[in-house]
Amino acid sequence: MENQKKWQRAELLIFTIFALMNLLPFVATRFFPSMDGASHLANSNIINQLLVHNNSLFHQFFIINPEPVPNWTAHLLISLFTVVMPAFLAEKILLIILLIGTPFAFRILLQTISPKNTLFSFMVFPFTHSMFFFFGFFNFCMAILLFLITLNYWLRHENRPWSVKQISTLTFLVAITYFSHIVIFGILLIAIAMHILTGTIAGLICKSNRNKIILWNFLKKALVVTVAAMIPLILFAYFFYSRPGTRDILFKGRGELINFLVTIRPLISFNASVEGRHTVILFYLFVALIGFGGLAFLARLILKISKRFAAGPEGKDQLLPRLNFWWLLASMAVLLALYFKLPDAYGTASYTNLRIGFVIFLLAILWISTFRIPWYFGLLAATVTLYANTMLLHNYSSTIKNLAKLAVACNKAADHVAPNSLVLPIYCMDNWFTGHFVDYIAVDKPIVMVYNYECQSGYFPVKWNEKSKPNYYLGNPVTPEKYINFELVKGNPSLRLDYVFVIGQFDPKKDWFFATLHKCLTEDFIHVYEAENCNLYRNKLSK
Repeated sequence: MENQKKWQRAELLIFTIFALMNLLPFVATRFFPSMDGASHLANSNIINQLLVHNNSLFHQFFIINPEPVPNWTAHLLISLFTVVMPAFLAEKILLIILLIGTPFAFRILLQTISPKNTLFSFMVFPFTHSMFFFFGFFNFCMAILLFLITLNYWLRHENRPWSVKQISTLTFLVAITYFSHIVIFGILLIAIAMHILTGTIAGLICKSNRNKIILWNFLKKALVVTVAAMIPLILFAYFFYSRPGTRDILFKGRGELINFLVTIRPLISFNASVEGRHTVILFYLFVALIGFGGLAFLARLILKISKRFAAGPEGKDQLLPRLNFWWLLASMAVLLALYFKLPDAYGTASYTNLRIGFVIFLLAILWISTFRIPWYFGLLAATVTLYANTMLLHNYSSTIKNLAKLAVACNKAADHVAPNSLVLPIYCMDNWFTGHFVDYIAVDKPIVMVYNYECQSGYFPVKWNEKSKPNYYLGNPVTPEKYINFELVKGNPSLRLDYVFVIGQFDPKKDWFFATLHKCLTEDFIHVYEAENCNLYRNKLSK
């Protein structure tokens, strides 16, 4: 027993060390250069300007989204952090919560499901820095963490008497999961429903003399979940009801979806040919473990069937795997059906298939942990996973450093911008990943970026204030050859732009807009900052 405790402590220590090593590449630079991260930081700053500082200029341009949209949690955390610290530190705290919280929440959940197979918890590490993490989908990543915590809470309490405190806690966890991401909220309810349903079916099959008690427990559990999820379910229905059905809907082909599974596409962020060499190793590991586990199960089943009559009536229970095996399998089956059935994109909401596929792999690890296989298979799984994870981190390190230089350069441009200024961002680089890096200029200062995709989409906490949002212009109306008027809301007044922030180089000969922009910058603006493909121009009439 003492040796077992020593091994458990040592294994936990090793897990902790790898969790810290897994964190380091993402907090080593000033900013973690994710695709949408800068926009989330900038919009969290807008929330503070509206609610904390009551900034009148920001009230002209922005409003808090009156609809309780499911993308609030990460924004709210960053907003709270940035009240007392700069944005780059707030982002680091969020990264620590995600990169440390997720593997430990997964490990605790796995211990609840299969306490003797904790070595399989090491398989979660590559899933902590998925493509969604690099894309800056922090609300989705937060939802994954909350999914693990909420599911574990349900499993540990579902057979206990439900007090008001426990139901309130479950209600809170379900609600913040919804306010993190709507897809994960739906998956959470599917997982809990499959757990209740398979447990009830197993009870009816194996304990037929207690049918009334089993059905009564089924009703109680269903009622608890319904009460806990009632408000989010209403919001869930309203979210889809309020979206028009004319949005663009994109389906992926079956072959492409299968390829996504084989390459574990949710783990590929930049280069499929490079990263795919490592992620496919993980796929083969999944296949090998599932194959061996399945063979071991069949061997035991045949052996037990041969001894069934000798075992008597009580032997029937032992012919089946434990409940966790079946509800995880049922949950994956439902999610696989949705994976192949649902569209990948609905309007501006996208990557639905990959989000579902991501959770399928997490559930697959938990399912594998329920197999009755020798301990050294867990050691093999941990070793192979840590190797693949290390190779992925090695590939990412140089990319993170290079992108971070551009992020820092954008952020330092804010030193040359006066507070409460209007900034026109112009992005001219041929890099799909860095399109929102312009927002790093507005993560700490009260700076109005006149382009904001989050405000435009309606899926995030902040929206444009269409009633009072001013239009804006470059140049002078009396000289049409160097005048650009961005009249987006007819009838609203126009304000002069104070700054133009350009990332990359534009060709004045490309079209009318860039030709006129070049004239405006040459004659009416002063070049005040340049670094890492960033150029900032200040209007001569601005202070």
